[in-house]
Amino acid sequence: MTEIIRLEPADAARYVKLRRRMLEDSPWAFGSGPEDDTRLDVSHVAASLAQSENVILAIEEGPDLVAALGMGRNRRVKFAHRAFVWGVFVEPAHRRRGHGAALLARAIELARGWPGIDYIDLAVSDGSPEARALYERFGFRVWGTEPEATEVAGRRYDEHHMTLRLGE
Repeated sequence: MTEIIRLEPADAARYVKLRRRMLEDSPWAFGSGPEDDTRLDVSHVAASLAQSENVILAIEEGPDLVAALGMGRNRRVKFAHRAFVWGVFVEPAHRRRGHGAALLARAIELARGWPGIDYIDLAVSDGSPEARALYERFGFRVWGTEPEATEVAGRRYDEHHMTLRLGE
């Protein structure tokens, strides 16, 4: 069975290393790039990880992280019943081993334990059909599509907004 760890502030530098790989490998899948991603700042990541309802779950192999998923609670009062998943990534050499599913299952379990959370939201790029299929297997449903949301190397990608209602 795959061991999933919850990153601590001391893991921030390891996460930043993986985050750089995410942006290099799948630039269409992330709203930020190396030039403007706050999650490439070790102190920003460490501060974020110190908050109880803002987590990064990961899978490690040796000293390196090979997969990760971020999740947080929406901080706005009117939206505090919603959590959001972000930054899902599995290193190419570690794909097709169930890491993404294991991380997503653990995130859903964790969100169920947060008082008042009824929904988990996420967005997935048209360039990542495997990720969308994974989310749909877990019950996430598309509620809207943002046409040409991102542009990478002259190509534009739609972004699908998805939600999972907990308890269904």
